[in-house]
Amino acid sequence: MLSMLVRLYLTVAGLLLCSILLVQQVFPYLFPDQYSASVRHEFVGELTLLRERLGDAAGAELDRRLAELNRRTPERYSRVTAQELRALPARNRAELARLGSASTHVGSERHHLFLRLPAGDTVQIVYTENDFPIRYVAYLTVFAMVLLGLMIWLQPHWRDLERLRDAAAQFGDGDLGARARVRGGSSIRQLCVFFNNMADQIGRLIQSQRDMVNAASHELRTPITRLEFGLANLADTLDDRVARARVHALRCDVEELDLLVGELLTLGMLERSGPRPSLEPVQLEGFLRASTGVSAEELRSRATAIEWAISPELDEVAVEPRSLRRAFSNLMRNAVRYADSAIRVAAEPAGNDWLLIVEDDGVGIPAEDRRRVFEPFYRLDRSRDRATGGYGLGLSIVRQVIERHGGTIHVEPSPQGGARFVARLPQRPQPWSERDSAAAGEDEAGPGDAHERPFHLQ
Repeated sequence: MLSMLVRLYLTVAGLLLCSILLVQQVFPYLFPDQYSASVRHEFVGELTLLRERLGDAAGAELDRRLAELNRRTPERYSRVTAQELRALPARNRAELARLGSASTHVGSERHHLFLRLPAGDTVQIVYTENDFPIRYVAYLTVFAMVLLGLMIWLQPHWRDLERLRDAAAQFGDGDLGARARVRGGSSIRQLCVFFNNMADQIGRLIQSQRDMVNAASHELRTPITRLEFGLANLADTLDDRVARARVHALRCDVEELDLLVGELLTLGMLERSGPRPSLEPVQLEGFLRASTGVSAEELRSRATAIEWAISPELDEVAVEPRSLRRAFSNLMRNAVRYADSAIRVAAEPAGNDWLLIVEDDGVGIPAEDRRRVFEPFYRLDRSRDRATGGYGLGLSIVRQVIERHGGTIHVEPSPQGGARFVARLPQRPQPWSERDSAAAGEDEAGPGDAHERPFHLQ
């Protein structure tokens, strides 16, 4: 709000200042007759007294009387010479001949009046406005009142814009139920109506797509289970080594399909559960060692060793066990898939956060792909190979789980030569708290708030 208020105030104050300068400096030249009449009317009393005081004095007597007047008001009165009189503008000379007095402006604060005496001489009266402090205090008061008026006018508009911004941010971060609620007389009410209609349409489209994927994934589970069971029974009845190898390959394909269905269901549950996790304290080292998702037999068959480096300062942390267990196992399976012989798992404190690091000694990830590896279904060329497998959903699940905890994750080169995944997690997670409190300050959440639903993994 401050930047908008400053820009608006500077614009209004600049225009107001230009208006004041225009009136003071330009209007006397645009409307000279009106200004001259106003000055003569303002000084009519002084002009009358001067005529009576100076009377028919001329020459030295006139100079003496003017000097006597100037002792009280220095340099206010002077006699105009014939040369100075001829130098006056034609308009002033015509006024003198017609009305016996004339006026002219020198800037916005200095005025010259000319009075023709009965004897024929002309006297000049110099008037300088010396109200400098009062005038500028008045200007400052005007500008202060303009600022106050802008603040009073801008406050409700800014509050409504903040509501719209918060709703857009929540909707963009996955809360499809977020809507902008403003007062009935708001100047952006129509804009909020359009936004809410757009959000309704997008929400229905996304929800229908999610429902379709989830329904298809659930329906696929039954035939996949039947295929696995049938292939297992078929392998037990075959004696031919070639046929058994083909059945084993088919079983591997079915297992990959089952893994894909499971990851799709996990993504769907993450999206339905909302961004707020159900936190529990866990003993970190024991939790990580039990959550690798990789068996000792698989590590031996791949000749891969895991090095653990868990800081003793991180004895207990607050996490959502089920979702973080899935994310960590995805990172570990990814490391096992691409490691040559070594995987390193580290956890270390970082201020109010803690870092979870998983790195391997494989071929690594090219710099241009490091950001995109967390996108759903994005795969590197090498992962299309049957030997490595993968459908590009595991790391997407990892990112969603880390963000649910209020953390971030990125990938960088590992000193061991492979990829190094670094997740930064708060030791006391409060995801979305600031955003929720900002929205709760103005609007109360409805009874169907999806943020309050617990999250479970099957």
